[in-house]
Amino acid sequence: MIQQVISAKTIDSRRSWLYKTGGAAALVTGMLLLLGLTSLIVSLFQPSTTNSWLLLFQNNWLVKIFILHAEFSGTQADLHGLNLLDIVVLLLVSVICLSLITAFRKTAKTWSIIAFTLSLIAIILFVITQIAGRSTVMLAVLINSLVMFSDNTYSRIIVYTGILASVFLFAGDLTVGIHSNIITALFGVGYVLLTIWFFLIAQYLFRLGRVS
Repeated sequence: MIQQVISAKTIDSRRSWLYKTGGAAALVTGMLLLLGLTSLIVSLFQPSTTNSWLLLFQNNWLVKIFILHAEFSGTQADLHGLNLLDIVVLLLVSVICLSLITAFRKTAKTWSIIAFTLSLIAIILFVITQIAGRSTVMLAVLINSLVMFSDNTYSRIIVYTGILASVFLFAGDLTVGIHSNIITALFGVGYVLLTIWFFLIAQYLFRLGRVS
């Protein structure tokens, strides 16, 4: 009996650690996306800026896709080639998906495992092809959001933010090369919603970490 209690406490401790790790990963991811958006805005209003840290955060592939859609004059974007920032974001998303497997273990473990697997495939594809795979992140976000949609105990804000963000961004990724004000606007909205989603997921996972 005592051994069962100790075992249960050990499992709870591991889950709490995983939730907190996932929450930290989601928080960092949200901050990276926010900095990417900030760097783009600064560069548009101050084209002559040479701050290396600003240019670094602007290198995430979602900002580049937005630039390609918007066709900003004097601003170039190339989706080809390995990018350390993108690899870091992909790794962080994998950590988030792993922690969500534990969170969804009683309701939709299979789907959360699929989302985690997709996040790993994204890293492999990107490293091999140096262009493909990164948008698999949106599929992982969509799956996790739909899992939450099927259960009324989860916040509707997280659910709808994740669904809309992933749909808008995925559609924008598929239409790169097509200039449309509507697509550009929806992609921009999707980027903001995805950033918010990561912050909301961070809050959710930190809360689970405290009660585990």
